[in-house]
Amino acid sequence: MSDDLLDALAASQQLVAAMIRIASGDNAARVGAWNLRDIAAHLAASDREAFEPRVRAIAAGDEPSFGFYDNDETDFGGVQLDDALAEWTATRGRLLDFVRGLSADERRRVGHHERYGEVSVDRYLQIALDHDRGHLRDVEKLAGELAR
Repeated sequence: MSDDLLDALAASQQLVAAMIRIASGDNAARVGAWNLRDIAAHLAASDREAFEPRVRAIAAGDEPSFGFYDNDETDFGGVQLDDALAEWTATRGRLLDFVRGLSADERRRVGHHERYGEVSVDRYLQIALDHDRGHLRDVEKLAGELAR
């Protein structure tokens, strides 16, 4: 298995976090209903509550089944931006370290997702990367608007 996907996940986390920090000077900055703190907390919670435990469950070989994960209605009001970004960095690091330690056979193991169907470890990592990239587009757009 190529580590390109792992490198892309590490890079996307760093880029999104950097873009959030760049735009964080404007406390009124919002992407839809969320401010930058909400986005950072959402990303940290997504890794902590979905991506990391689900990848571990798939790799364990029990063919787990998952519903669609959604924390969009969570109130992140008590979370500080820097704490959320630090948590996301730590959680993403644990996830990547875990996957780097898997054999090729463990990475090919599968689970079942109600939206995505059969998902291997690598397919679930691609879902995480796509999630990062969606938020990166939002934050880049916001940063561009703030720069005007």
